[in-house]
Amino acid sequence: MQNNWWIYIVLIGLMAVMLILPMITNRKRSKDYNNMLDSIRVGDTIRTIGGIIGRITKINEKDGYKTIIIETGAKNAKTTMELDFASIYSVVNQSKAAEPKKEENKEASQNAEAKVEEKVEDKAAEAEKVETTAAKEEPKTKKKATKAKKSK
Repeated sequence: MQNNWWIYIVLIGLMAVMLILPMITNRKRSKDYNNMLDSIRVGDTIRTIGGIIGRITKINEKDGYKTIIIETGAKNAKTTMELDFASIYSVVNQSKAAEPKKEENKEASQNAEAKVEEKVEDKAAEAEKVETTAAKEEPKTKKKATKAKKSK
C-alpha cells in the first residue's frame, strides 16, 4: 500500500481534468451562441430549437425580455409566429441588409491605418537607404573623376 500513493494522485488528476475540460468547452460554445444572437437582424432566416425555419419580420423587447416574430410557410400560405428569442437554434441565412457592427468597422479602419503607416515607414526606410548609398558612392565617383583627370 505504501508504493501505491501515485495511483491516487493520477486518479485525482484525471477527475480534475474530467470536471474542468467540459466547463472550458461549454464556455466557448456559450460565447459563440451569444455572438450569434447579438448579430441577428430583421430579415435573417433562422432555425428554432423545435425545427421551424422562418424569416424574422420583427424583434420586440419589453422589460428586458426579447421576442421575435417570424414568417414561415409557402408563398400563398404564410404563417407568422411570436417566439422567445432564446428559442433560436441557428441562423440559416443572414439578410443582405444587415449592417456590419461598429466594432468591426473600427477594427477594419485600424487595420487599414496600420497598413498605411507600415507602407510609409517602409518608404522612409528605403529613402534613407538610397540617401546613404548615394552618400557612399559620391566620394567614389569624385575619386574616379580625379583619377580620370590625372590620366589625361
